[in-house]
Amino acid sequence: MKKYILTLLSLSLFLTGAHAQDADSLKIKPVTLGVLLQANFAGEDMYIAELGLTAYPGFGAEIGGFIDYHFTRRIAVELQAIVGLQNGIYTATDKDLGFIFWQKRPTSGVEDMRLVGLDIPIYFMYNLPSGAGHFNLGAGIFTHITFGAWCPGDRGFVTPYKTPMSVDEVTGKTKYALSYGHAGLGLQIGYEFASGLQINLSGKYSVIDIINYESEKSYARPYKLSLGFGWHF
Repeated sequence: MKKYILTLLSLSLFLTGAHAQDADSLKIKPVTLGVLLQANFAGEDMYIAELGLTAYPGFGAEIGGFIDYHFTRRIAVELQAIVGLQNGIYTATDKDLGFIFWQKRPTSGVEDMRLVGLDIPIYFMYNLPSGAGHFNLGAGIFTHITFGAWCPGDRGFVTPYKTPMSVDEVTGKTKYALSYGHAGLGLQIGYEFASGLQINLSGKYSVIDIINYESEKSYARPYKLSLGFGWHF
């Protein structure tokens, strides 16, 4: 997790230096801003053997903003900050069901889940002119911080984010089933009209396993698809 945060900071410093060197030579506005309003379909590629749990994804919503650092008219780096609500369900299982995306959700033995968190993606963007606007194609990395996670239904069910699994032998702190942070890879494609209105589709997948204790069978890697609108000032 630390190395991904350091990577994000390094990229930000690099972009600031490059912007300072090239701003005078650009005939376009070197730094631009925008806002985002999106729906998401998010979940966890997960199997917790010790708890007998897996997760099915659900729909949520998110809002945020972005800053573009332009190197040329077609090439930019985009830094986003997005706060989102994610929904889904946990269900009991005695075996690893593999990656669950659009499979039929079970109707019994399930618990609703809610999660609020912050995504900070950095995309290398390429603008491809088309019609009166242009396509935005982006690829990069992201980091995520979970602010809170809970199960609103059965008050007796404890979300894996708050389920104690072990105690750290060095610090004495409790280790819960799932970690509150992760990082991974992201892709984005969108179209921006001449007015600045955008339609965007993005996908993120964590390369960090958020299982927070030692386990040979368990794993959990969050993922998310987002679709919505943006406005580029």
